[in-house]
Amino acid sequence: MRFIPWLLIALAVLEVVSIVLMADWLGGGLTLLLMLVGLIVGVLMLRNIGFSAALMAAETMRSRENISLYQMLWPIRFIVAALLLITPGFASDAAALLLMLPLKGKPLPEGSTFHQGPRRPQGDDIIEGEYTVHDPDHTAPTSQEPPRQLPER
Repeated sequence: MRFIPWLLIALAVLEVVSIVLMADWLGGGLTLLLMLVGLIVGVLMLRNIGFSAALMAAETMRSRENISLYQMLWPIRFIVAALLLITPGFASDAAALLLMLPLKGKPLPEGSTFHQGPRRPQGDDIIEGEYTVHDPDHTAPTSQEPPRQLPER
């Protein structure tokens, strides 16, 4: 925990260096345009993802199972990537692109909330009912007998 301030300072220096190097390589206008594109993409990602990924991560932590850091990061990795894209600089953009790669960790345990295996019915999760399919292009069959009337009271 005591190294976090030093990591933040190192990240800020790395971001400034990356901006200066990109401005030297591509020019100031194109560098500014790339940073604006990164900002817009990050804001759009954060807007589309919403808060549901953070809630999924909280559910994973609450399940108290043995999970790796990568498995815990999996539900919120797009939020972290969006926040990294919003920050100015190209080192954070590279980290965001790495986070968005579809790499998998070890498989989740069988009883986990995010387990993708076959689902077996538990007994109470079956809802019985009737349904009717209405096809607007299909005409109803005509019958020769008149429709039945309900008796009046």
